[in-house]
Amino acid sequence: MRQSLVTITLVLFLLVTLPGCAKLTNGKSGFVDLGNGICLNRANGQMWQIKRSKMISGLKAAKAYVAQLNKTGKYHDWRLPTVYELYNLIFTFDIHHNGNCVIDNKGKYWADKKNGEGMVGAWELGPECGIDRQFYHGGGKGYVRAIRP
Repeated sequence: MRQSLVTITLVLFLLVTLPGCAKLTNGKSGFVDLGNGICLNRANGQMWQIKRSKMISGLKAAKAYVAQLNKTGKYHDWRLPTVYELYNLIFTFDIHHNGNCVIDNKGKYWADKKNGEGMVGAWELGPECGIDRQFYHGGGKGYVRAIRP
C-alpha cells in the first residue's frame, strides 16, 4: 500500500512539474562537471557530489557525514537530498542528459524528508516497459550523495 502511494505521488508530481520544465531550463539542460568533484545541474543550479560516501549505517551517521562536508571545503550548505531530488538525478542520467558528468547512481541512498526524518532506499527500474522507476525502502545502510543548495 505504501509503495503504491509513493508511486502515485511521484506520477502526480511529474504531471504537475514536467510541463514547466522547458521554461525552467532557459535552453540549458543537463549537467556539467565543474572539475572539483561537483556536477552542476544547469537547469536548476543545484550541485551534486560526484563521489558518493562509503556505505553508511543509520540516519545519524548520514547527517554527520554531511556535517563534515560543511566543515571542510568551499561550500557550507551541503544537505541530504529529498527522495524526489534523487529521482530527478537518476532520471536525468536515464535519459542521457548528464552532459560530461559521470556519477554512479546504483545502490541505496540516504534521503531526507521535510520533517527531518530520513530514509534509505533505491530508485529501481519498475516492471513496466521504458523508464519506470519505483522507490524501494530498504535496510539501514546506504550511500550519501550530498546536494546543495
